[in-house]
Amino acid sequence: MSGALGQADPVQTDAVAGYDITLVTADGQESTLHCGAGTSVLTAAEQAGLVLKSACQGGGCGACSAVLTAGRVEMGDHDPDVIEVPEDEGGILLCSSFPREDCRIELPYDAAKIVTAPPTRHDAEITGLHRVADGVMRVTLTLRPAEDGSSSADFESGQFFRVTVPDAGPGVVPGTSPSVVPGSEVRRAYSPANVANWDGELEFFIRLLPGGAMSEYLSAHAGVGDVLTVSSADGEFVLAENGLRPRWFLAGGTGLSPLLSMLRKMAEWGDPQPARLFFGVTRHGEVFAQDEIAALAEILPDFHAETVVWNADPAWTGPVGNPVEMAAAELAMLDEMPDVYICGPPPMTDAAVAALTAAGVPTEQIHLERFSSSN
Repeated sequence: MSGALGQADPVQTDAVAGYDITLVTADGQESTLHCGAGTSVLTAAEQAGLVLKSACQGGGCGACSAVLTAGRVEMGDHDPDVIEVPEDEGGILLCSSFPREDCRIELPYDAAKIVTAPPTRHDAEITGLHRVADGVMRVTLTLRPAEDGSSSADFESGQFFRVTVPDAGPGVVPGTSPSVVPGSEVRRAYSPANVANWDGELEFFIRLLPGGAMSEYLSAHAGVGDVLTVSSADGEFVLAENGLRPRWFLAGGTGLSPLLSMLRKMAEWGDPQPARLFFGVTRHGEVFAQDEIAALAEILPDFHAETVVWNADPAWTGPVGNPVEMAAAELAMLDEMPDVYICGPPPMTDAAVAALTAAGVPTEQIHLERFSSSN
């Protein structure tokens, strides 16, 4: 295998027509597709009618991890810590991999996991933009009716939608890899905080990062009435049906969003399981959704929530620390281990898995979603 996995240089799009990419699934099935110059492997697969496993599509979550066994790619912006196999052993992220010669890539799942129908897309109008905390914006969308007249927001609590960043004009889109061809489509994945509904309403809590493609748009350009393109819901991070076992939820920052959706679904369906929420942020000014959490406490029969701040100032009167340590300490006092749902940045989710397993929570009862640091 020839390597050179690293930061990509700008692509000269007229110099190379593209490369052949052979994808090999865990059960030995092979597919060969053509990847044009300046196109990521993930995008080329979708253009060929193969929807591979992915989530953020911004190099920050690790959902599209794979292994390069032959050929050479250059990696755009990405978090190396989320790749399942070390980069010096061929580990890559398909969303950030730009081939520089013909490649052979192994996927860590069977061919049956590959979707061969393109995702449905919907127009969605921005109906609300509100900064609810330092670096956090609440964005509400309403899906416009499709050709068949339907406009329902159909998803399982915990799943995500991909939202296309509007093209702000010529040049490389802010916050993207320098290998992205100007004018190419940039999408970001966000999980709703609300539940499925017939009215087509979607509510997101989105972290704003300097230079992020979506963050720059929301901060400087977006307005109520703008129309965005939203994909159909995707993802396997959903509530498991495991009887009456307690459910615990650990959220870091805007990782609270899908967990709020799960808790709201429990409230809507009258689920009787005991539920705990541990929500952590770094600073007091980043705390949000306290009214929403309080509303859940009024509805759910056996629910308790803690919001914890790591670097607290004197104005903060709540718990100080992080949600992982708080949850682990309380697990030590339990006889029955709960199902635990975790969503947050990769360091938080990795620490949570380690602490929970050490406390005795079976791995099959730990469900997690890492969110991207690239917005």
